[in-house]
Amino acid sequence: MSNILTVEGSFISPEGPLATFIKGHRSQTEQAKSLPTFYRNLEEVLDVKRASENFYSTLPPDTTSVDFCSGDVMSMGRSSQHRDEFLAELERHPNFALGTTSSRLMDGNYTYIQQAESEIAAFHGAEAGLLVGSGFEANLAIWATIPRHGDVILYDSLVHASTHDGIRQALAMDRVAFPHSDVDVFRDTLRDILETRPLVRQRKRCVLVAVESIYSMDGDVCPLQELVEAAQEVFQDYEGSIQFVVDEAHSVGFIGPEGKGLVCELGLEKEIAVVMHSFGKAIGASGAIILGNKIIRDTVINFGRAVMFSTAPTFPFVAAVKSGYKVLSTKAKDREHVHDMARLFFELLTSHPLWPTARSKGILHVPLAEGWEDRVVNTHLLAISTKPKSFWWMYYHLLSASFRTFPVTYPVVPPGQSRLRVIIHAHNTEEQVRGFVDAIYAWVQEMIDIEAGTGAEPVTKAAKEVYDWMRQEQVDGFGIVRTKRKRESC
Repeated sequence: MSNILTVEGSFISPEGPLATFIKGHRSQTEQAKSLPTFYRNLEEVLDVKRASENFYSTLPPDTTSVDFCSGDVMSMGRSSQHRDEFLAELERHPNFALGTTSSRLMDGNYTYIQQAESEIAAFHGAEAGLLVGSGFEANLAIWATIPRHGDVILYDSLVHASTHDGIRQALAMDRVAFPHSDVDVFRDTLRDILETRPLVRQRKRCVLVAVESIYSMDGDVCPLQELVEAAQEVFQDYEGSIQFVVDEAHSVGFIGPEGKGLVCELGLEKEIAVVMHSFGKAIGASGAIILGNKIIRDTVINFGRAVMFSTAPTFPFVAAVKSGYKVLSTKAKDREHVHDMARLFFELLTSHPLWPTARSKGILHVPLAEGWEDRVVNTHLLAISTKPKSFWWMYYHLLSASFRTFPVTYPVVPPGQSRLRVIIHAHNTEEQVRGFVDAIYAWVQEMIDIEAGTGAEPVTKAAKEVYDWMRQEQVDGFGIVRTKRKRESC
């Protein structure tokens, strides 16, 4: 069996991420028959994911295409300035320990991590902070420890998976979702909670609200000011009985003075009980911090099992975060550049002659394109979708044009709502953004021709390349349909 498509100039590298991803979906049913029962059973459930086209693999890095995919928004992860500052931070503490050997509650605590927590908290206008291993761990810890029996958790329907998982672990069993960013329904739901939950009305229990500053799938900004005002209006006679928890994973470094986030941009530091900032994106490090007052910190430490029973973050881990924050304060021009590139993307997208046709035919759907001119902040994160039958064709085409996006499919999003997740970075140039939009519309033109019956093939050029290669590899799926004439079709 050949491992390489014999088409000169093909964008499919036999050992590259696309080939690795697709080959990972090859059924292991026959191979599993000879395995011990334990491993055979595991392969059976993995084969279910393979058949559903949502099998995940750790892919080799793609160093040849333009990055519109990674979370490195401020380009800090690749920054020599950040690297130099990190190394300088290590040199300032030549006797640092590589490991911490135990949890914060034993002898894993140390002065440097406490100082870093205090400095980061002060930067964001909070009283105290607690560093943890990841944003996911932070959200699990917040929701598993802070809500009490009888509290009500009110959450935006599109909060992150880590928040959903944390809420499932909460002591508070009264959990209510409100439609995404719908302030009117949010207000009505609060009124209903006051009327129907006597413990809240008696000021014995509270309402905790879960939102994100920038939502991770669609890239829209939370109407946080309006939500807080609605809460203050409904709970004006119940001061302190409603509190907000804001996940700022995608806004830190990008929004607010010096990249402090949405809460600081709106001046709501005193109105928000808990804020979570993660460091794997704009900060160019890893981990996260839970911000609040000392009571919040003590609560997470005393009831958060992941904190109690995990080894403390190491010195190099904390130094990477601390040096990231130091460099972040110098990134005003980069933040402005990301904002400019986001606006340029929407301007080019919506002014293209094919935009009305692409939108009306359902070939191209970009939710944030609506009203972008009037938006104060056009974020670095956006979603592009198309008809389900041609979703993978769009992904293949952009990859063939050397633009890397991230395909988001079920079960991350509901069936039929697959989209390409696009992130604009400080290192993306105007030429790259223009080329990206040009590539999108080259694909749109192909789709218009195919739907009109004037295309040379029943699939796009890039899709045909992929499907020819897949036949050689004996892999099905991802939009390929075998007919009697062995042609791909819709």
